[in-house]
Amino acid sequence: MGSSADDSPTDARASRSTAQDDSSRHRPAIWPVLVAYLVALVLVLGATLVVIFGVALARAGGRVAHLQAEATRFALSAPGVMTAAVVSATVLALDALVTARLLGRDVAARLRLGPTRATPAGVLAAVAGMAGLSLAAGAAADRLGVRHEGTMEDIARALAHASPAGVVLAVLTIAVAPGIAEELFFRGLLQTRLVARLGRWGGIVAASLAFGLMHMDPVQSPLAFALGLFLGWVVERFGGIRPSIAAHAVNNAIFVALASFGSRAGGGGSHETDILWIAAGAVVWLGATLLLRSRFAVR
Repeated sequence: MGSSADDSPTDARASRSTAQDDSSRHRPAIWPVLVAYLVALVLVLGATLVVIFGVALARAGGRVAHLQAEATRFALSAPGVMTAAVVSATVLALDALVTARLLGRDVAARLRLGPTRATPAGVLAAVAGMAGLSLAAGAAADRLGVRHEGTMEDIARALAHASPAGVVLAVLTIAVAPGIAEELFFRGLLQTRLVARLGRWGGIVAASLAFGLMHMDPVQSPLAFALGLFLGWVVERFGGIRPSIAAHAVNNAIFVALASFGSRAGGGGSHETDILWIAAGAVVWLGATLLLRSRFAVR
């Protein structure tokens, strides 16, 4: 009995040490998703430039002197921004699928594409929360005088007064396609791996930073980071990316619709109007977040 009692503290320490070693061994390496991210950066930029300058070369009739002007004209046109969105979405989706397949056979599980714990109310709250946060952040950017430049403004100008058919095409190419592809890559592939390695919030923050940096825009990148934090939390709350895909695609669709009609929520108004939009967006986001945290949001 005495010998057993003397040995028990040592055994307990050895057991804890073994458990910690096992936990460390079971944490996946993050280098595969870092490589996938670098590949995505290079391919998105490279493929987009190839397409834009390819179209520009055709429009310029092979005249190199007119190449830069035609490239700029196409890139800032509605067909140009839609083409760039499709190219980026295609690269990200393929990168996510190929990397997940190389990491194992169960691609759907690695990308968290399966059914989630979200109820219909939970999905609606995710959509509303994303829209509210985007609205408040966009109006805040206007109040700070920074949203008059950058990618989002270029897209808005390109889509202004688009035809009904153009609006539908823009929703598919700029809203739905990126909404699916970016969630597959950032929340499905990157965040899943990063959370397993860094913990819940460490993984969410790291994936959101990658999401913001990928946009490569001084205005859009901080906004993408903030929205990425919300989307990342939604994914961890529900255990899958289906609700975040819905929230992302709907938010993009709202932007496309407003831009197509030459308008935008909270944009270019007076000081009082911008403050009102910020407050309205914040209230919607807060209400949605409270619902997401409640038992009504999960099965």
